[in-house]
Amino acid sequence: MRALKAATAAHHDRLERLVDIEARVGTRDAYLELLERFYGFYRPLEAALAPYAGPFGPRHPLLAADIVAVGGDVDALPLAPRLPTVGTLHDALGVLYVLEGAALGGAVIGRIVRRELGLTSAFFHNHGIAPRWRMFGEHVERHAPVSERAAVATFEDMEVWLCGDARLTARVAASSRPEGSDSRVLGGRRV
Repeated sequence: MRALKAATAAHHDRLERLVDIEARVGTRDAYLELLERFYGFYRPLEAALAPYAGPFGPRHPLLAADIVAVGGDVDALPLAPRLPTVGTLHDALGVLYVLEGAALGGAVIGRIVRRELGLTSAFFHNHGIAPRWRMFGEHVERHAPVSERAAVATFEDMEVWLCGDARLTARVAASSRPEGSDSRVLGGRRV
């Protein structure tokens, strides 16, 4: 995975700089917005990953729990319309590389949230993260190669969603869905 880390390092560094976690966990409102943004990206992406995720189950339910704990409502949140293509196991491994790596960084964010806001996060925690990352590395060794293109696309699409104005467009689209409708088309299939 060293080659993949090197190939995606600039994307990772850029996203980390633009998201500016320290600024986004300074208040409960800013933290709630950060959680909502992650949820809007993770939920549809994890649905697309489901056929290939293997032992790496979805983490968006942890985001939902954190959102509710801070007073938010996941039912009204917009979902990212732009996601990396997940058409093969190799694509899924590229996407999972980014998501599982983000979980490692999440442990640091969890400590900041605890220190700044006095909150414990289900999503940004460190319990079991290092063993999960090792398990992912073993999974990659068994099923390589990892799609570098999918990993880069994940960083890019996450940046657009977390830092751009894509949420406004998605919020308008979500508000025009029929009452109770939660389905969207991802990669040619309805989820």
